[in-house]
Amino acid sequence: MRRLPFVVSLLVVCVSGALVAQMRLVPDAPGRWKPWSFTAFPTVRTQLGARPADVKALEAHLLRLNELIKGIEGIANPIGFSVETSGTLASVSRRELPISGEPALTVRPLPAVLYFGAFNIVEYGTGPKVRREDGGETALLGFFVNEVSLPLFAARDSRVPEFEKLDTDVVRLAKPERDLFGMPRYGSDTIVIKKTDAEIWAPVTMAETLELVARSIDQRLADARDVVTRLQKNHDERTDPGARAKRMAEHKQIAAMLKDPKYLEAMTKADEELARTAADLLPNIAREKAAAAKIEQELADARAKAAGLSAADKAAPACYVSGGTSGTLAISRFRQSPAGGCDPLVRANWSLFNPALPRSAPQLLTIAHFERCLPANNPPRNHAGGCTANMRVLESIDKAALEAWLQ
Repeated sequence: MRRLPFVVSLLVVCVSGALVAQMRLVPDAPGRWKPWSFTAFPTVRTQLGARPADVKALEAHLLRLNELIKGIEGIANPIGFSVETSGTLASVSRRELPISGEPALTVRPLPAVLYFGAFNIVEYGTGPKVRREDGGETALLGFFVNEVSLPLFAARDSRVPEFEKLDTDVVRLAKPERDLFGMPRYGSDTIVIKKTDAEIWAPVTMAETLELVARSIDQRLADARDVVTRLQKNHDERTDPGARAKRMAEHKQIAAMLKDPKYLEAMTKADEELARTAADLLPNIAREKAAAAKIEQELADARAKAAGLSAADKAAPACYVSGGTSGTLAISRFRQSPAGGCDPLVRANWSLFNPALPRSAPQLLTIAHFERCLPANNPPRNHAGGCTANMRVLESIDKAALEAWLQ
């Protein structure tokens, strides 16, 4: 990349600094509500099996939610900021197929999201060249509809390290959090509003948990064996006379084309060095074989533990104790609930949705992306929009109307 001369670079920095210095918040400027937009990409419609009538009904529900937000005092007629809201038919966790046990994408309630953004009004320049804008960047607030998996996976420390490489929907239950502005909170950054008394999560049994454990170990075992195979192949190719003869034949062909007598001499010495150092690979091969054997024993232990469970133990809910050495798996960390210091293993509870309702019906609302705006994480600033407006929405929105909006 070409580098700017120092004087030019300094000029760019000075000009940029001047522009930043000329940017001013206008806290008393009347704002506006920008036009509503809604997106339903064809690929997502196909993925979800959403008919045009379903999409139209879904947007109508989002527009009613938009009106609830628009009715909040201080948000309806914004001062110092402008509001932009948009809705979309949501793709499901960027997956084209459901995880085993989940409802088919084409029959489950349609997922959607409404984004709320409060953009500060700013001015640039001075005198007759002053320019006013109400765009740029801001902290968006997300209203997610029918996304039952979202809060579970968004919860801090929800992952099960041993299951990271598996295609599974099993997570650790989030630690309890205090309500936020009178709304129930799940994990650190999601508010969950629903009409049903059913939990958004369902327990995972010990039988299924140990099956996942075995799959995880089996995958690690396959990786370990692959390492052994590659190291052994490298060693054998260095020491096998037939392989060496084949390499030397290729070197002679290349030397004949290059017409360089030194090339063949150099390649011969390099090949001799490969053969001489082949023994250096043996300790690594032995170490990797020992590691694979240890994983084989882990797999046998996991299968034996699963086979030894009674029918009642197999059906019991499972939990996970964090800790241990990174990169290893301890069967003892997977236990039956309840146990002290043990996080319940759960998955999304799809049975909370009423299948008799239209797919477009909003049955679950998750509000997310507010944690960064909480006072502890966002010191007070002289911003009318952004986090200031987001907190006003959460504090002042009609909670009873939100519940009534759900079906």
